[in-house]
Amino acid sequence: MRKFAGYPIVINYNLHTQLRNRAEEVRLHEARRYEEERQLSVRTNTISDSKIENNLWKKELDQYEETIYRCLQKIEGNPVGRTVLGLLNKQTTVWIIPKSDNDLKKCNCAQTGPLKYDIQTDGSYARGAGSGDTVIQFRAELGDDTLFHELVHAYRYSYKKFRPMTISVRAERLSGSQSTEEFFAHQMENIYLSQGHRPLTMDYTWAWVSDKKAIYDFLLDNSEMLQTLKFLMRHEYMAMLAAHSFATDYNPFRDYAALETEFLKGTSLRALPELGTVLKS
Repeated sequence: MRKFAGYPIVINYNLHTQLRNRAEEVRLHEARRYEEERQLSVRTNTISDSKIENNLWKKELDQYEETIYRCLQKIEGNPVGRTVLGLLNKQTTVWIIPKSDNDLKKCNCAQTGPLKYDIQTDGSYARGAGSGDTVIQFRAELGDDTLFHELVHAYRYSYKKFRPMTISVRAERLSGSQSTEEFFAHQMENIYLSQGHRPLTMDYTWAWVSDKKAIYDFLLDNSEMLQTLKFLMRHEYMAMLAAHSFATDYNPFRDYAALETEFLKGTSLRALPELGTVLKS
């Protein structure tokens, strides 16, 4: 277990503790003993494998925690990353843990959720609701930009602001939806990548490698994404800060006014309406 610098972040290798407790968590869940299941989950995510007899997993524990520490140092070395790290609520803790092979089969990605999640009484395993301390399931091969993305989620949870709304997404031959929380974290991730002069991605869902012009054109084709930018500019401090603090090539918060002006050309609208208002094509 290793704390990162002066930030409220703890790297905790607990893979074998996860595996030891998984069957009991499932048993408690199936018995609808949800509070006991949550208490066990909290213990699992905040206990290190170093507590296991004779510290059997010391080599892999040290390797994981050192690798993630270096990944966080890379994030801290980027001005955008350093800003997000500094904005994390210091009254909370972000726990970074390895993702098990079983969890990887469900999603080959990083995931962030509240440590003390809201209990669901419908029998589902949903743990997305809640606030405060967070757990990031992460493997180093996913990269520092992915960890940065998850830290944006952790920031939102830490201030009880994580409230996903669904917006529609359309592209050539594809259509679907995305949550506003994923959209925000992805925009911040691209600003972070732009700061490091690295390739950008078109959209979190499809992860197309792209550039600023193509992404801005994509945003202009998706009115709900522009409405989300506007909503964030009015209600999210990190978005407001990004608009005025980062001289990166890619920065849709800084460039929002120009994007809105371009979108409104040829329409009767004087401004984009609030998020949730469906515009006719």
